[in-house]
Amino acid sequence: MKNNSRKSGMKMTALGLLMPALIGCSGYHTQIKKPEVKSIPEDKYERIIKLSNPEGEPDRSLAGLIFIKKGAGVCTNYPREESITSLEELQIMEKSSYRFFSTYAIKVGEETFGFIAIPLGYRANIWENKKNTECRFLVDIVLPESTKGNSGPFTGGGIFNVSP
Repeated sequence: MKNNSRKSGMKMTALGLLMPALIGCSGYHTQIKKPEVKSIPEDKYERIIKLSNPEGEPDRSLAGLIFIKKGAGVCTNYPREESITSLEELQIMEKSSYRFFSTYAIKVGEETFGFIAIPLGYRANIWENKKNTECRFLVDIVLPESTKGNSGPFTGGGIFNVSP
């Protein structure tokens, strides 16, 4: 009898610990398509989010740009971001590398909410939460594998093949 109540108690405790995590992750449940665009229109944007990569100095310091149209609730989960008002605020090397970025639209149906520009090798997932007006679209930036530390001489992806 005590064994059943102990198991039941453990199940309830586990459920109690998992429930906040499940509730917290349930907001962004719809991943939307990101159609590729040839270039980002030179419109007036409410704000531009600059995603910085300080380890990539000098020519890979820009990890992306998010162009947000007026009234659109767009945010990112990238840890180093800053708001800028125009591309003129970018450094010379950032402006130069931006020309070669992949560009995508944040679009649902016929309505476009903004644009994403990311370097080759990076990926972006766009999640929608209709209940959150401040951050209706979450742009999830996925770094390339080499940026995550999976390259180098002792990981099999570097210059030298090292055998024990």
